[in-house]
Amino acid sequence: MYDSCMSKTITIDDDVYELLRWLKQGERDSFTKVLRRNVHKPLDTCGELLDSYETDPPAHDAKLDVLRRIERERSRRCANRS
Repeated sequence: MYDSCMSKTITIDDDVYELLRWLKQGERDSFTKVLRRNVHKPLDTCGELLDSYETDPPAHDAKLDVLRRIERERSRRCANRS
């Protein structure tokens, strides 16, 4: 899909790095892919929004995955309270 020979070095805070690392989907996933999935250019018009949804519809299961992960993490933490 995307092929780039160039790379850039950016400076980010540790908490942002941890967030990006958390969003990675496996060992072969790159930070570039994480950013492309999660950072989108703001849309100015309804037409741009419609065009965006037609070419790249939102993942319907993304929020469900996040909720499942939160549930697992919450269960683990609650078990430690006893």
